[in-house]
Amino acid sequence: MRFLALISTLLLASWINQNLIAQSHLSWKYARLTAGMDTVGRLSDSAELSRTLYTIAYGSTDKRFPNQLLKTIDSAKIGQAVGRILKDTSQWKLQVLAIEPLAEPYRELRKTVDSISLAGSDSLLQWQTIAHALNEYRIINRLAGQMIVLVNLPSATLRVLDPAGRVILKCKVIVGSPRTPTPIFAANLTRVITYPYWNVPRSIAVKEFLPKIKKDPTGFLDDMKMQVISPQGKLISPEMIDWKSLSAKNFPFRLRQSTGCDNALGVIKFDLDSPYDVYLHDTNHRELFSKKYRFLSHGCIRVAEPVKLANLLMGKEWLSDAFIEARYNNLPSKSYPLPHTVPVVITYMLVEADAGLVYYQDIYKALANKPITFTR
Repeated sequence: MRFLALISTLLLASWINQNLIAQSHLSWKYARLTAGMDTVGRLSDSAELSRTLYTIAYGSTDKRFPNQLLKTIDSAKIGQAVGRILKDTSQWKLQVLAIEPLAEPYRELRKTVDSISLAGSDSLLQWQTIAHALNEYRIINRLAGQMIVLVNLPSATLRVLDPAGRVILKCKVIVGSPRTPTPIFAANLTRVITYPYWNVPRSIAVKEFLPKIKKDPTGFLDDMKMQVISPQGKLISPEMIDWKSLSAKNFPFRLRQSTGCDNALGVIKFDLDSPYDVYLHDTNHRELFSKKYRFLSHGCIRVAEPVKLANLLMGKEWLSDAFIEARYNNLPSKSYPLPHTVPVVITYMLVEADAGLVYYQDIYKALANKPITFTR
C-alpha cells in the first residue's frame, strides 16, 4: 500500500499522550492491513479497544458453531494487551501481533495478503473473501494449544495442526456434494474404528437402495455385501422379506454393509461426537482423490491419508501402510479410544495461501448472500 510511512505517522500521532481517539478511514485501512482488523471501527476508549482485540484474537462466531467446544478464550491475555497499549501507544502494533493466531495457515495467509498489499497490488485482492477466511482462523484460535483437525470444505483439504499451530499433516479429502453438503461444525474426535460397519443412513436406504433392491433383492444385496437388520437388531435373511410391499413410509429395517476392503468406509473410521451423522473415514474408491472435483459424498468426509491421521491421533506409529492395502473382508470391527479427544473443525474458507493466494469456488453457495464486512 502506498504512503505507508505517512499513514503510520498519522496513526501514531493520533494516539499521543496515551489517549485513544477515533481514527480516520485512511488510518484504519493501514490498521486493518498491519493488525488484521476486518472492519472500520473506532478506538475511542479502553472498552472499544478491548472489543477490537477480542475480535482480532478470537473472531466472531455464529450459529454454525453451536458447540461449547469453541468457547475458550484467554481474557487475561487480552486485558494485558489493552493495558500495554494504553501505557505505550507507540507499541500498539506489536501488542496486536502478539495476540493474533499462531496457526501456520493463518500466518501464511496474512503474510501473503500483506506482501501483495504492500506492493501496491491490493486492488487485486478479494477483501470480503479474505476477511471471512481470517475470521474463520481466529475462531479456531479458541482451540489453540492442542492438536486440531481442520477441514476446509471449498478446498476439499484436511490439515492437522500441532499445539504450536504448525501443519503436521495436509491431505486431500472428499466432501459432500452441493446436493448433500457437509455441514459446518465443530466436534471432538473420540475414537478410531478399524474395519467399521457402514450403517446406511435411512435417507440413502429408502431413496437410493430400496428401488434397486426391489428389482433384484439377492443380487443387489450380495453385490453390496449388505446385511438387513430387524427393528430388534437381529440379522434377517433377505429372502424372508416381501420387498415389493415396502416403501419409504413403511420401511422398518436397517441396512448394514459388512466390514472389509469393499466397505464404503474403507477400513478406518474416525468417530465424532457431532450432532450430525457425519464422520471422517477411509474409502474403497481411493482413485477419486486424484480428481480436482472432490465434492462427491453424501456429507461424510473421506480422507486420503487415513493411516497417517490415525497415527497422529494415537500419538504413535500405530498402523502401517500395509494395513490399508490388505484385501480382507468380514474381519471383526474394533474400536480404539484416543489417548485424548481431538477437536475437529469443519470450516468454509474460499481463499488459502499456497505460493500465493488460491481462491476456491463457493461450491455450496454458502457465502453468496453474505454482506460485505471488509471494504477497501
